Amino acid sequence: MAIAERPSAGPPTATGTDPRNVDGQAICITVFSTVKWWGRAWLPLVFLYARLVPSARGTLARLSFIHFARWTLVKQLPEQRLRHPHLFFESNFNGGWEEYIDAFSHILTRGMTLFWGSSYGFPTPLPTGRFKHYIKRHEIVASHFYSAYPDATTTMVLSSLELDAKLRDFRARTRGLDPEAFARAWQAFLTDVQRCL
Repeated sequence: MAIAERPSAGPPTATGTDPRNVDGQAICITVFSTVKWWGRAWLPLVFLYARLVPSARGTLARLSFIHFARWTLVKQLPEQRLRHPHLFFESNFNGGWEEYIDAFSHILTRGMTLFWGSSYGFPTPLPTGRFKHYIKRHEIVASHFYSAYPDATTTMVLSSLELDAKLRDFRARTRGLDPEAFARAWQAFLTDVQRCL
């Protein structure tokens, strides 16, 4: 008797994620939440602060598994004014859905409260179980998701860009060197770019 193979549950990095939200190692998340009346004034102030104060983005930038994150206040849809504004959140990241929400909750606790605190039903980021349930309840599955580098993490892409710039500089500096001088320069270059490899 033949045993039927179980269908693949998607890539192992897509824990808790619909397959349509996955492209290689990259995962997307899209969340809509209804904003309370005072959020219409509060959220533009939070967005302005995040844009004008560089340290406000510092923690998010250190989370190297995040490709992109954006919050938008939506007041109307084409040809339809919404009764309540909605907070639109979209992000792309590497790793599992659960781990992504855990990292946001534990590392950006205050930021998550500033952004989602004006949304109806927001339970606070900690404990994470309630916050994950809230996100799942408001998440929308992507109709289309594309990643330019689906098998690379943000760290890999940034390291590659840094290595490319250093390699171009090395090439320009070592043109015309004799073999011994080039060998010394090459060893120094490899030591310098070790973290990019």
